[in-house]
Amino acid sequence: MLFEIKSVRHQPGMISFSWNDVGGFYNVYKDGKHLYEGDAPEFQDGDLEQGKVYQYVIERVENNQVVDVIAMQTSAFATEKNVENPLQSLVVTAIVARTQIVLSWEEINDVEEYAIYRNGEFLAMVNANRFIDRDIDVDQSYVYLIRSRRPIRKSGERYASVKSVLSIVFGALTASRKETAIETFTTVKLIGKPNTILRPMNEREQEPESIDQWRFRYTTFLADEWVRNPNPLSPNHYFKGDGRGFDPIGEGFRTRVDIELAYDEKGEPMRFTKDVGPSISYDHLKRFREKAKASADGITMKRIDRKKGGSGFILTHCIGNPLAAAPSIDYEVTADFNREGTFDMSGYFDPAPHHEIYLMKGRGDRWRPILQVESRGLAFMSDAIAYHYWRCTNFE
Repeated sequence: MLFEIKSVRHQPGMISFSWNDVGGFYNVYKDGKHLYEGDAPEFQDGDLEQGKVYQYVIERVENNQVVDVIAMQTSAFATEKNVENPLQSLVVTAIVARTQIVLSWEEINDVEEYAIYRNGEFLAMVNANRFIDRDIDVDQSYVYLIRSRRPIRKSGERYASVKSVLSIVFGALTASRKETAIETFTTVKLIGKPNTILRPMNEREQEPESIDQWRFRYTTFLADEWVRNPNPLSPNHYFKGDGRGFDPIGEGFRTRVDIELAYDEKGEPMRFTKDVGPSISYDHLKRFREKAKASADGITMKRIDRKKGGSGFILTHCIGNPLAAAPSIDYEVTADFNREGTFDMSGYFDPAPHHEIYLMKGRGDRWRPILQVESRGLAFMSDAIAYHYWRCTNFE
């Protein structure tokens, strides 16, 4: 019998879990605090805050020595859900043992199957809200992606029925009827090296590692060199694209937002910068017609400070093309960062143009990809189109 979690149960105000009883006695820690010592292979915790993320460590002890460890990150069940972003308040649980990594997530209403990717490679299509990966290397970190879809008419979002009808009508006009009325959900989970996560508590530093800085970057861009105007009556037949692929430092972009949170500076400032790339139009022979730059006023950020070294923001984005009466690029991001190195980010966007999101932890020069999504065509910027919802958290 392997030392692994057997069950996890979430109820309002309660988390309970059990594990395989393989002998010895057990210690349970929550966020570094020792809560239990005994030989019963189960634990129940009722000291919770709604929606807050917790990290549990379960140690198996023989002859006064820790011989095995299980680590689990999960959150308390949230009775109130965010209808604007269905993923934001859903419970996502990650369990790390030497023999497996387990992911489980609160079900999304009316979603029938989930596609699982690991480090960019497709692993499986599952019908249950759970995935177990036993093909792991304890010295390697992993990025798991859980993707699912559902018709917008089944969404709990306000005006979903109206938006569904508009999506279907718009889709009929653009020969993409089925796609325009489908919502996409992407959950990203970053898992650190199991050997690091599974250290016994007495081998860890008394004070957790403190992060001196977080940097966040969100860029939208047009991958093609030339983009045909979908309006055939406009004299602007083409627009200049950015002509590049995903790249955190790519020079061409429609919009770029940078947010920097400096814990190691006086006042712990959060710096917010935004930029909009120029729009350039051409005639049917690709001869230059005009150039303009949209105002960046449609990009706003509100800082949110949490208790115990946590800070975050709400970022909203609505930028249009100054040379055409076209839909704007819309997205929203809610983020929470912690000085101990964990984060929780979520948001939604129109599935056009290309979207890329990066994060940098600490002072350095290496951007970490969080989400890279290709455009599905400029027609998908319409307000009638279903959103792409996403969320990313880490367990390291």
